Amino acid sequence: MTDRSPRDRSRPTEDVDTDPDAEAVAVGDLRVAVDVEATVDGDRLAVRSVDGRIDVSADSLRTLGRLGSLREAVPDRIGQSIDRVPIGVHVGDVEVGRVDPDVPAGPLARALGVAPVRLDLGGVTAAVLRGRW
Repeated sequence: MTDRSPRDRSRPTEDVDTDPDAEAVAVGDLRVAVDVEATVDGDRLAVRSVDGRIDVSADSLRTLGRLGSLREAVPDRIGQSIDRVPIGVHVGDVEVGRVDPDVPAGPLARALGVAPVRLDLGGVTAAVLRGRW
């Protein structure tokens, strides 16, 4: 992805103390490199930028439910542009949802209040069958 930022004199990402494996992802006029692991009520949560998208991975569907709105959890400037970034949502190694620019969430996601995430029913079912609910 190309940084279209008008900030010619901004620090390059190489000067920022980040994980060398984190790849920068364009979020509006920003370039964001994320490699964070945390725990939410004892469950693992990881957020990483890779291959031009952001991946959110949790140990269980319950952990994802505790997050609330991704837009509310990030700084305002990023939150205003978050709909322009592909986001994969995983439970373990199974993709359970996805946010893609210009692809609206389905009726089930809107009814459950998880829009703009598009749910992958096969992935959600696999996570539940593996006991990761």
